Amino acid sequence: MAAASAVALAVAAACHKDATGPTVTHRTSLLALAHFDSAPPTSPRTFSFKAGLLSTFQLVHSDSVGSAFASFTFTPHSVVTRNDTLLADTSTVIVTVTVVPGTYEFVLGPASLGFSVSSKPTLDFSYTRYANPAVFDSSTRYGSAAAFQQALGLWFERGADRWVQEPNAHNGLTVVSGALEAPGHYLLAAPK
Repeated sequence: MAAASAVALAVAAACHKDATGPTVTHRTSLLALAHFDSAPPTSPRTFSFKAGLLSTFQLVHSDSVGSAFASFTFTPHSVVTRNDTLLADTSTVIVTVTVVPGTYEFVLGPASLGFSVSSKPTLDFSYTRYANPAVFDSSTRYGSAAAFQQALGLWFERGADRWVQEPNAHNGLTVVSGALEAPGHYLLAAPK
């Protein structure tokens, strides 16, 4: 009985409701998908586009075929402000993506960009070629690498060590698609 109470307290400490509603999780309660470093994506990468135009760009691995790591889509007016100033259709938006080595994780910046609430930018996170799902055995929750991969989701760090899962879906066997809430830190992970 004492062991069950200890487990319940540990789960409660790891996850709690944020003031705005979603469940907040600490990074230590997430199992991040590892990345083989044989062909890491070139990082940081900077992309520019016009605020009023559809723009798609891809972050690729440094292999000879340019395997996809992540594809970003910015619909017209998905970025509405920069430094608290409204953007015109012709305003140039510059976005930088910095990959965290060893995991499917990146930081999207600059922090001064404001995303639209109704038309957020989207991401397709691809782990087709360089994923190392062997970390699944770090948790008793997953009986196989495939079960761990099916549980993967897109997580966003809303505040210091306050991770929330973004609405997302598996798009094929090895792609997770979702909306980007704001500039910041994103991670492909599953609960431990």
